[in-house]
Amino acid sequence: MKKFLFLTMACVLVAGVAAAGPMAFGVRGGYVDSGTTGFFAGGHIKGLNITPEIALVPNVEISFLDGVSIYSFAADANYSFKEVDMGGFTPYAGGEIGMHMIKIDDVPAGFDDSETKMGISILGGLEKSLDESKSLMFELKIGLSDYAPDMKFTAGLTFF
Repeated sequence: MKKFLFLTMACVLVAGVAAAGPMAFGVRGGYVDSGTTGFFAGGHIKGLNITPEIALVPNVEISFLDGVSIYSFAADANYSFKEVDMGGFTPYAGGEIGMHMIKIDDVPAGFDDSETKMGISILGGLEKSLDESKSLMFELKIGLSDYAPDMKFTAGLTFF
């Protein structure tokens, strides 16, 4: 069942990317708290806009925690409050659904060292266009399910 959910999510993300118009790619990283703290790095794709305000943002991240690595494949649904201007920053809010492969680094022989679970988070952030070729974003995610990180602070740069 885990493999089926993982493959279904991957197919949905790939199909969405293939059906979209011009794409923008970005890098992201930051701080993660998932019972133990650490940092993460990854990338995202922008350009999957449902409406001018609502966008899907697929992303891939690798988290490095104390004795645990988490590989995440997720999709955010963001609503941008375009009418609000906060010093050039545009606020947005949304949610995320993702598959998280949790790998324990030092496991005694005979024990399973990984598991894959689905997680759900809510998020809020700010985005600022730096020029016509890049934008900067800051985001806070709060995990709602047991298998999503408890809290994640992200900074990212998108290239158009």
